[in-house]
Amino acid sequence: MKYVAYYRVSTSKQSLGLDAQRNAVCNFISSDEANILISEYQEKESGKCNHRKELNNAINECKQKNATLVISKLDRLSRNISFIFQLKDSGVNFLALDVPNFNTLTLGIFASLAQSERELISQRTKDALRAKKMQGVVLGAPNAHFTSEQIKSASIARKQIALDNENNMRAKIMIEALLVNTSNCSQIARKLNENGFRTSKNSLFDCKAVKRIIERYQLVLT
Repeated sequence: MKYVAYYRVSTSKQSLGLDAQRNAVCNFISSDEANILISEYQEKESGKCNHRKELNNAINECKQKNATLVISKLDRLSRNISFIFQLKDSGVNFLALDVPNFNTLTLGIFASLAQSERELISQRTKDALRAKKMQGVVLGAPNAHFTSEQIKSASIARKQIALDNENNMRAKIMIEALLVNTSNCSQIARKLNENGFRTSKNSLFDCKAVKRIIERYQLVLT
């Protein structure tokens, strides 16, 4: 099968991110002798922007050569759910390597998460800055001292970051579905790993990691 690769980072400071995306695509291409990578496109542009020159060039080449657009992660394509589905409906085939068992259902789940993550990133930044100002913390102060209340607030913030973590949110949806048929955390971990899910630290799931997700999101065991 013929593929056209697309890589994106948001700023000029994220060049290493391009290497990681390229490595993921190259590993996928080399996994099957039938795969052929015919072109690669890359650009530095915000995921909020859906009018991207290199992305349009990649899409046009896919149409001309009947190729599939391949990306390492769905949010490298866009964090806008409507844009993702417009592309899908346009007839251009595309594959996101981080979406297990790529189909309309999983695409919908992951596209929703990508858009939600975009909104959360913006809101988390605003909330964090507002909280620090209210606490009287001078940002960047090398000898800053924190009160017990500030430490407590930081702990709450860390828990919220864990809840909002993209890998955790994806796994939570899958675990909810699996809990309908089994409460065996080891079996659930195996299913997650087989389908390409990873923990917040990008590691394989084990029984303890599954239990943490269940407790964190207060999922109901059958």
